[in-house]
Amino acid sequence: MNKLVKVLSTGTLAALMLTPYADAASVSSYSEKSSLKVSQLARYDSKTSFGESGTEIVAYDKKYKRAYSINGALNSLDILDASKLTKGKMPLLKRVALKDFNAQGSDITSVAIHPQHKYIAVSVPAANKTDNGHVVFLSMNGKFKGQVEVGALPDMLTFTPNGNNLVVANEGEPNDEYTVNPEGSVSVIRTKPNGHIKQSDVTTTYFDRSMIGSDVRELGRNAEESFRNLEPEYITVDNNNKLAYITIQERNAVATYDIKKKKFVSVKGLGYKDYHKTTIDVSDKDDKINMKNYPLFGMYQPDGISHLNYKGHVYLLTANEGDTQDYKGFSEETRVADIADQYNTASDYFKGFDSSILKDKKSLGRLKTSTSNPFTNADGTYDAVVTFGGRSFSVVEADSMKQVYDSGDDFEKIIAKAFPDAFNNQQEEPGKIEFDNRSDDKGPEAESVTVGKVGKHQYAFIGLERTGGIMVYNMDNPTKPVFETYFKSKDNKDISPEGLTFIPKEESPTKKPLLMASHEMSGTIAVYEFTGK
Repeated sequence: MNKLVKVLSTGTLAALMLTPYADAASVSSYSEKSSLKVSQLARYDSKTSFGESGTEIVAYDKKYKRAYSINGALNSLDILDASKLTKGKMPLLKRVALKDFNAQGSDITSVAIHPQHKYIAVSVPAANKTDNGHVVFLSMNGKFKGQVEVGALPDMLTFTPNGNNLVVANEGEPNDEYTVNPEGSVSVIRTKPNGHIKQSDVTTTYFDRSMIGSDVRELGRNAEESFRNLEPEYITVDNNNKLAYITIQERNAVATYDIKKKKFVSVKGLGYKDYHKTTIDVSDKDDKINMKNYPLFGMYQPDGISHLNYKGHVYLLTANEGDTQDYKGFSEETRVADIADQYNTASDYFKGFDSSILKDKKSLGRLKTSTSNPFTNADGTYDAVVTFGGRSFSVVEADSMKQVYDSGDDFEKIIAKAFPDAFNNQQEEPGKIEFDNRSDDKGPEAESVTVGKVGKHQYAFIGLERTGGIMVYNMDNPTKPVFETYFKSKDNKDISPEGLTFIPKEESPTKKPLLMASHEMSGTIAVYEFTGK
């Protein structure tokens, strides 16, 4: 890794801020010599209790200069005025409660804006999450227009670029007792200019076993449970409105879906990250930053996904958060020390390592692992240890579904140098940073990823849910990304970024590129402005 330069001075940052009102708040950043400059332009505070998900997902409408934010704490949609960002303000215009949607549901999980600014769509899971959920259509002012039924637990939705279809990821999670386990699915809704959409406009597609690659890891107590545990998480749609790419997080896979034919094309496994070759901190009990190699493989298990085009090819960008099935009726989650005797330490993967690390709480013993281990032998023993999440972002060539890049151990090493006190931390209380307490779990947890252009360059923005802040990589060549900068709010008021929305300069109310980052724990939205060559 190149030598990095720490940039923490508010005065230095202020000198780089070209917008007069950009000093409404400053950022702390850590970067190489970079032409990309970032300032925090405005903030919205939902005024909800800390940790109650006052802001989760945010979408922006360029015509009306409004932001639409999911407020999980109040089960509502917050409509915000984004026309005053240069004055450091993004005031609440209207709050539309779930009960006003005329929909029976448990909460709101996602929001999307029709590309022609006709209406918005929100996903609403059923009060009993294993029942089919709904998509509700609202006017741009939040007035109810109609609703349709989709699959169980709609978790994310997005319009195709041309606005002709709305694609919905229905996660289909089981109940806590694991006695009801609906199939995951994708719904495609044919849209209409007036937003008066009928149930006949909806096609919900379930997985075909023949489309599931042999490289997709098994999950569950039997084959039928494993099949039902294909749970769509997040969607990106190609620029030609033809294919949707959908993360299947727990199964460590990405599905390709043909929107016109309304069928799955494939479900491909993403492989495993080899920690023989890259380093990781695996314990929260050693009270230090301790990056080492281990006889360990990481399941990438992406949450957010985005894409970009390069030389005629589509490249997928995945935020490798990691996730587990952990229910009362079935849990795959355990610690390495608790099943240490089940590892085959004579396997090639353990060569050069002392088996004592499997029980050592300052080593692999503390690490959370899965009993649904892809390196399982016929006798039930495991040839290697696996862990949840890749602690990274990856680039996958969409046609072949082959990984062409992974950021490796960048995130942990960069944070260790930039903000060592916040290494693998989580903040579940305001102002309380718990150093190193996520090393035994999923580390910094890359939650979301989006792409955008600043100046002449293309960038990827990756939000870190636990450690906080946003990693930025130059993506001019997506097969060779280059770390650009890591930043977060200087005052640490914006905690746990959940959703990222990039606004290009031609759509921006400030005429400069912006990033809206919704923060789940703090219930805030930070608006960042960029300048660059």
